[in-house]
Amino acid sequence: MSATAITELQSFVQRHAGLLVITGAGCSTDSGIPAYRDTDGAWMRPPPMTFQKFMSGEPARQRYWARSMVGWSLFSGGRPNAAHQALVSLEAKGYTGLLVTQNVDGLHRQAGQSRLLELHGSLATVICMQCHCRLDRADFQ
Repeated sequence: MSATAITELQSFVQRHAGLLVITGAGCSTDSGIPAYRDTDGAWMRPPPMTFQKFMSGEPARQRYWARSMVGWSLFSGGRPNAAHQALVSLEAKGYTGLLVTQNVDGLHRQAGQSRLLELHGSLATVICMQCHCRLDRADFQ
């Protein structure tokens, strides 16, 4: 961004306190969390499994957990980056209201974001679909 664009953005944020912030994969890529889509929006790997597919039967759940168990080390190793920290700072100063994220990596929460809606949930908790027991994902692994 140019210096002028940065100044204009700062001015906008300061004039409009309580902004709604929406983030997606681009916010976490500097933390080593890969994006699912390329810059044109095309899938770069198989799309995430939908809830409907997950609930369709045991074979789908077995595929999900086989893939998820392998991928957990990548997600669990991620740490908040400068973007996450900047958003926490903006929240602390009152410039932002709610932050809505599509990310399931939990990095906004780790960074200290308090007004947060994780639109697709979080990989940090596992819920049994039969008894609804909640487990910490690290313990489950």
